[in-house]
Amino acid sequence: MEPVRSHYVPRTAAGRLAVGAFLGLFAFTQPPLVFWLANRTDPWIAGVPFLYAYLFVIYVGLIGILLWARGKNL
Repeated sequence: MEPVRSHYVPRTAAGRLAVGAFLGLFAFTQPPLVFWLANRTDPWIAGVPFLYAYLFVIYVGLIGILLWARGKNL
């Protein structure tokens, strides 16, 4: 009988890369990193404060990682 493997643990190198990249990028949206790097309103970028532009770029990157993982059927 096969041992039951956890579905939380990635089984492929691409899966480990996706999880690592997602968690690493997600860390930049959480305190204290976001406070150290992006806790300011100036300069304005495309009509929005820097903090919002920073978070938008990070969240688009996170969605990109999820779409890449979905494309790889991970």
